[in-house]
Amino acid sequence: MPLDISKEITLVQQVPVFGQYLARALSSIQTGLNNIGQNLAVDPTGTLPAPPPVNQLQVKTNGTGMVHAVITDNSAIQKHLNYFIEYDTSPSFPQPHVAHLGASRTMSPIMLPALDDAGKPQSFYFRAYSQYHGGNPGPAIAFGGNVPTAVNPGGTQQLTLLPSTGSGTAQATGQQGGQGFGVNLFRPSSANLGQKRLSK
Repeated sequence: MPLDISKEITLVQQVPVFGQYLARALSSIQTGLNNIGQNLAVDPTGTLPAPPPVNQLQVKTNGTGMVHAVITDNSAIQKHLNYFIEYDTSPSFPQPHVAHLGASRTMSPIMLPALDDAGKPQSFYFRAYSQYHGGNPGPAIAFGGNVPTAVNPGGTQQLTLLPSTGSGTAQATGQQGGQGFGVNLFRPSSANLGQKRLSK
């Protein structure tokens, strides 16, 4: 929602001598702030609504561990919309790895291991969503729809990925997926949280 102080500007304008100059200055400030907000996809008065869900996520592999993903988004959008892809070995995405694509809807091909540290086969699940800098993330859409489709990267690479630590202002445990930049403006440091717990 744009900043609107037009009523106040009208009142200030009626002040003798300097009112018209102050009103003109306030009007310029209002226009400038709203232009910045529109161009940076932020709301000068609060938080932008979450964007609609992306239309589709496509994922393919060449069978040797290389995986490629592409987002389709046909919604009406504003400049500075950012896209995210998350992947996890569980379809419930308890601790997903987050790939920030920026303005791109195409993820660069990545290598994923088909086997974990113990040599057991592992598959990955993918989902995608978008978010404006000044708003909350949109709903995540999984590859495969309501029932996420497992992606077997193929190949003989063996590795259990390190646990994800998440993204943005989400908890550093990595267990708050689907948050992109975050839903909270600030996050206290985990060191401060630990000190608070110890002091109780």
